[in-house]
Amino acid sequence: MHSVAAYLRTLTQEQLTSLVADRRDAAIEPAPTTADELAVRLLHPSSMAAACALLTLPELQVCEVAAALGDGCTLTRLATLLGVPEGDADLVAALRRLTELALIWPYADGFAAAHLSPLWPHPLNLGPGAADLLATWNMNRLRKLAKVYGVSVTGWGKDTLIVALVGWLARPENVRRLVAQAPADVRARLTALASRQARPFDGRGMTFGSAGVALPWAAERGLVVGSAWGVEEMPREVALALREGYVAAFDPQPPAVSIMRVEPEGVEREAAAAASETLAAVAAIAATISGGSVPLLKTGGLGVRELRRMAKSSGQDEDRTRLTIELLAAGGLTEASDTGLALSGAYDAFAAAEPADQLLDIVETWLAMPACPLAPANSTAVSSRALYWDKDEEMILTGLRALTLRTLADVLPEGHATDASMLADRLAWQSPVLTDQADEDLQRYVTGIWREAHRLGLLAHGTATSLCRSLLNSDADATHRQAQAMLPRSCGMVLLQNDLTAVVTGTPSANLLALLDGSATPESRSGAWTWRFSPSSIRGALDAGKTPADLLARITEVADGGLVPQTLTYLIKDVARRYGRVQVRPAGCCLCSDDETLLTELLNTRSLQALQLVQLAPTVLASAKTPAETLAALRAAGHAPASLHLDGSLALEIPQGRRADPSPTGPDSGDMFPLPRLSDPVDVARTLVGNR
Repeated sequence: MHSVAAYLRTLTQEQLTSLVADRRDAAIEPAPTTADELAVRLLHPSSMAAACALLTLPELQVCEVAAALGDGCTLTRLATLLGVPEGDADLVAALRRLTELALIWPYADGFAAAHLSPLWPHPLNLGPGAADLLATWNMNRLRKLAKVYGVSVTGWGKDTLIVALVGWLARPENVRRLVAQAPADVRARLTALASRQARPFDGRGMTFGSAGVALPWAAERGLVVGSAWGVEEMPREVALALREGYVAAFDPQPPAVSIMRVEPEGVEREAAAAASETLAAVAAIAATISGGSVPLLKTGGLGVRELRRMAKSSGQDEDRTRLTIELLAAGGLTEASDTGLALSGAYDAFAAAEPADQLLDIVETWLAMPACPLAPANSTAVSSRALYWDKDEEMILTGLRALTLRTLADVLPEGHATDASMLADRLAWQSPVLTDQADEDLQRYVTGIWREAHRLGLLAHGTATSLCRSLLNSDADATHRQAQAMLPRSCGMVLLQNDLTAVVTGTPSANLLALLDGSATPESRSGAWTWRFSPSSIRGALDAGKTPADLLARITEVADGGLVPQTLTYLIKDVARRYGRVQVRPAGCCLCSDDETLLTELLNTRSLQALQLVQLAPTVLASAKTPAETLAALRAAGHAPASLHLDGSLALEIPQGRRADPSPTGPDSGDMFPLPRLSDPVDVARTLVGNR
């Protein structure tokens, strides 16, 4: 820790700002205020693992080689092991990136790397380091070994002596010169042992059997070291020295991505059309959810049968419906309960926003959405239901979406496109740590992200759109302007035609949409939005409380040029003339008696006014309350009413034993932990510099 703290103190404020900005976990509040505190955070295994997720494949390969060589690994040693010249530009660039992230740093004429052992316990499929193995020896054995190596031990403690011995073994020429003195059979055994790859659970390069009998010559010279398992292990420094001609993997060149030319104007037109269709689908699916019950499965999620019903009802294809439902749920625009799926209160505010703002809200939701609805079906999945989220999948998808968009924007110049077939290989090179988490699902996820991004207007014709590029540049103003260019402001006027159709070119405003959805039947919600007026749709508007005069006035107000066709005017007036000629009045139950005087008394009893009794016939009264409430009120007033079934037979009332209500289920505390707050990297760097 002391060496990294010393390195951090040499950095400028700008370099510290960049470091903390990249290693965001280092800025979790309370933020570190000294180099020592920052060093503790940076050296935590979880922090180093997060930093490795930022590395490309060649950078990760160089980091693993450094972990194998340990502290003091030099540029010469790294280049030799990677099979490249010392001045290789890709190696130099990788070392610069690793140093900028403080995964390695200058130390003892080389780089510090021993702290990487928690990430690579067995780098390059090698066994444990000599320092770990020699730590089990007592001072007497260490002094004997130092004498063999010609290392002075005067006045040294155990730790210092081990460092000196490890440094001697870390020089390949020392090991090879020592092994050259061994008997031929021992040299052969050591060479075979050095080439053996350590594998999980197989002993990690161990020599099994009685070590004292098998390789006593090598054991006396520290070329193999006895372990607690009763076997001897070869230190990784020795194995590296004896691997003649061994070169570690180093792939500085990314996999090729096929590129084709594409018309930029066509890309932007396609993106705008796709974004418009997405907003139209949101409105259509929301109307379907609002119009009736959407039951959920008892085991969680939305079933395929219900999904297809919603697709048919809203006029959308199944893929669009699935994506839209996931977006609405992930954005908090729907809520799930025991009664099913329903729109949340947040949807009204969303619907009232301008189209550009709606699109940006949806894109922000998609970037962190815990599902990939358009990914090809997983053959091992038990169901293709929607709204069935996995927290582990959420973390993978969030990183993959950003990585996919960023990679496409970086790789493809404007006016050039690619396809998704080779994208997974490029992403695996760009971020091996992240893509490894997806495992065999990587190609599925990439395909789903590709399809979804095209539906949202972030990709079009296989390339990143202007909206995508401005979003990746974190330019909020430019992103909003681009969204406005794709989706003009909502339209508040409608073209009314003689065939009783209403047409809106563009996206209708929230008020216009509410008016037309409430008085006409939607027919199309893509391109030009269309509705058709009919007797049933006008009756529905009157049922909702609109008067014929008010409805006609509102339609005239939004009509293009104030022109309302006579056919629509006649339709409204005709429905209004017939509306209410038959009236349906609610009633909780009826009171029947041959005693007309008694019924008149009940009708005028003050204590029974809460029943809102109405006389339907001389021997029949209607009560607004339920039969049970009506019976209770009559009995409280001193009467002895009888309860009847619909067929007139006596309804028996058998008392039931009282039972306690089930205990309510407490809230799940697993989701109650707040996200950590992050300090501004600039403020953290300024504090660190001030406290040197």
